[in-house]
Amino acid sequence: MKGWITMKLACSTWMMPGDTFSEKIKKAASYGFEGVEIRLFDNEAKPERIQEILEALKEHGVEPCSLIMPGETYRKPLLDRETLKAKEELAVKALDAAALLGAPTLVCPEYGAQSPLPLFDHPIRPTPKQRELLLEYLSFVADYAVEVGAKATIEPINRYETRFYYTLEDGAKIIDEVGKPGLYLLADFFHMNIEEVSIPDAIRKYGDKILHVHLGDSNRFLPGQGHTDFRSGFQALKEIGYDHFMAFECGIKGDPDIAFPRCVKFLRDAER
Repeated sequence: MKGWITMKLACSTWMMPGDTFSEKIKKAASYGFEGVEIRLFDNEAKPERIQEILEALKEHGVEPCSLIMPGETYRKPLLDRETLKAKEELAVKALDAAALLGAPTLVCPEYGAQSPLPLFDHPIRPTPKQRELLLEYLSFVADYAVEVGAKATIEPINRYETRFYYTLEDGAKIIDEVGKPGLYLLADFFHMNIEEVSIPDAIRKYGDKILHVHLGDSNRFLPGQGHTDFRSGFQALKEIGYDHFMAFECGIKGDPDIAFPRCVKFLRDAER
């Protein structure tokens, strides 16, 4: 078994109490996180702001584990060339910032409620034209990531929030079809809980492409506040030699000062 000695836990800055990045990063360190996932809107992605974040990370002994640049363009479905252009421009900003932070960034073809909402019918899949746009988008992302020395991830999310890819298998096939370096999988326990037949089996099969992991329980609250079997998923991550961060990206029940340390302990116990 390579890689994993003990899990490296991180939390998204949007989940942390505090008014500034420095306050949020300080709080993350106090809860026992070794890393943070930076949420940075595109109008904030200026070199001086990123330098402030890097200084705060250094001050509190916390690593940047990933970057997400959310907003309207990030969420908008990739259904036409105008949106493709906007998403490529956003990807450039995100990858430039990621290169400065020394962390991967997430790119997204669509993130929002589907209409009609998939219920018992087969999940919606992209049309041939939409798939062409997706491949063009991810090819651009992969090329630019290599150019600036960054890495990009794609996240399979559940059928109720996208039409493009739901499972690790879906994501791995797209990455293989793009066929370029610089593009990896982000595996999210909440979405896998909905879409995968077996979370550990999916991790074992496609683990060579996983660069980042999101943690959220079955109800999209903190691990330990739902019923997901994290222990078997962590065992699979150990077996594939996963040695990157796992970041909380979910809701919180209760007082953060109580819930976060309790959750960290729950996960430390689950890795044994």
